[in-house]
Amino acid sequence: MQSPALFLPGWGAPATLYEPGLPPEWRALEPPSFAASGGSLAAYSRWLDVELHHRGRSRLGGHSMGAALAILAAAESPELVERLVLVAPAGLPLQKPIAASIVDFLRQVARGVYPRDAATRALAAVARAPRAAWALAEQVRALDLRRECARIREAGIPVLVVGCASDTLVTRRHSRALADALGADYRELASTGGHMWMLGEHDTLARVLA
Repeated sequence: MQSPALFLPGWGAPATLYEPGLPPEWRALEPPSFAASGGSLAAYSRWLDVELHHRGRSRLGGHSMGAALAILAAAESPELVERLVLVAPAGLPLQKPIAASIVDFLRQVARGVYPRDAATRALAAVARAPRAAWALAEQVRALDLRRECARIREAGIPVLVVGCASDTLVTRRHSRALADALGADYRELASTGGHMWMLGEHDTLARVLA
């Protein structure tokens, strides 16, 4: 029997945003809301720890903040993680201002790249707990997971890091540096979709997770 395959969304993104690009055996998990977490990254790590102990040894994939959570989980409980696929992973300090990322998000919604129903859900979650949402974003921007990466490398967990040439948030330099810290395989996409390339390239996401 194949191990569970779990995908972790990025900051503020609903699980449904990624589902069109997931292979049939993969399931996107719905993280706690900003309000429920109080804006604490540790709360998300505890949530994922409970999920993994409930489901058993799993393959983990994640995008951005979700990828950082996967790194934290694998470093804490390597026996519960069979493999990691990290897409545009947070995990080293980010330089792009939050305001610039918000502008990118609004442009994606206006162009129809980011589905309006998912955007509405994401904005409503921020509106319910704006301070918590902002606090979490700041924590993710400041992450430095090199110590956790070393633990994963020592544990021998297979890792694939996927970067994107047009990503201005988690840049290709950032993705390569994290791959080096993990001793991971690295794949760089030539997509023009930036940090959210998977919204327009469902088949590519399915291939990197396969």
